[in-house]
Amino acid sequence: MTGVPKTPPTKVLASGPRPTLRERWARRPPGLGFLVGAGLLAAYVVAGLSALIIFRGSLTEIPVNPTWVNPSTIIGPSWDHPFGVLPGLGIDLFQAIWQATPWDLGIVGGIIGIDVTIGFLLGAVAGYREGSVLDAVVTFVVDSLGSIPTFFFVIIVFAGLATVAPSRVGIPVFVGVFGLVLWPTMARTVRDRARGVAHEPFVEASRASGASSRHILVRHILPNSLGPVLAQIPLDIAPIFFVLAAFPWYFNCAAPGPPPGGPPNLPPVPYLVPALPAFSPLPSPSFPEWGFLLGVGTCEGLSYPGQPAHFWMFLFPLLAILVFALAVGFVCDGIERWRRLDR
Repeated sequence: MTGVPKTPPTKVLASGPRPTLRERWARRPPGLGFLVGAGLLAAYVVAGLSALIIFRGSLTEIPVNPTWVNPSTIIGPSWDHPFGVLPGLGIDLFQAIWQATPWDLGIVGGIIGIDVTIGFLLGAVAGYREGSVLDAVVTFVVDSLGSIPTFFFVIIVFAGLATVAPSRVGIPVFVGVFGLVLWPTMARTVRDRARGVAHEPFVEASRASGASSRHILVRHILPNSLGPVLAQIPLDIAPIFFVLAAFPWYFNCAAPGPPPGGPPNLPPVPYLVPALPAFSPLPSPSFPEWGFLLGVGTCEGLSYPGQPAHFWMFLFPLLAILVFALAVGFVCDGIERWRRLDR
């Protein structure tokens, strides 16, 4: 009587080590959009670092030429002034935008850093611990603050702080306030994604195998909830510059003043004297900042002399903001595409 032949034991193949970042890069190289965005961001970083070196003695003050202040002598783009001259302030726009680059990179980086850190972590933990006290608190804050327009809320909060302690508010306080106002929007999208990830089969399997909550959160929830963060970062840049440009635009365009001196027989003409409201985060009208330059350039280029031919006064500050926002969007979109392809 012959026995039933034994089935040879199945060999369990050990999984190899996780691929390194270089191996993933070689297997799934980044797309063109990511490379373009990374190149543009690198150019901004180089411009910012060079500005720190070249303007280190006067980084907070834009040089003013009094002969360029009066708008009756308009200087457009030329070899001497590639971006033209902005009257009212009496500045060379190319130098002003260059000098403002490190400030704006720092402002945006600080605000987005606070926004992502708080919104990403709280949103992910709240989504993973659905129904907990933390989830209820985060949901309440998100629903309460999410109904208020971001730019309006920031202006109200910062103006209140400037009224209470005018000597203690400035750019650092503005960055902190803006970051704290933005994070609920980030937390909402991350929480929704984390709730779905928490019920995925691989998370249930990890939980059944005895993995700790911290391991599941770090290994599964956070990495798989990164997509909403990458999608939200470019959207959060827009309100930052909207607020920075709204301060000078509303304050200057609403109240043009007389020309500064001149012959007694000179007829009165609308002349925009750049100024800042008491609750502006900028220390002075001569402080280099893209949003302020855009606001003043819009007033000077459109309100006086009222001809769109003076496009350079607002076009180049606008391009500095738009290209930067597009670069961030390209990089975030490229990272998300690379993450999806690498799975």
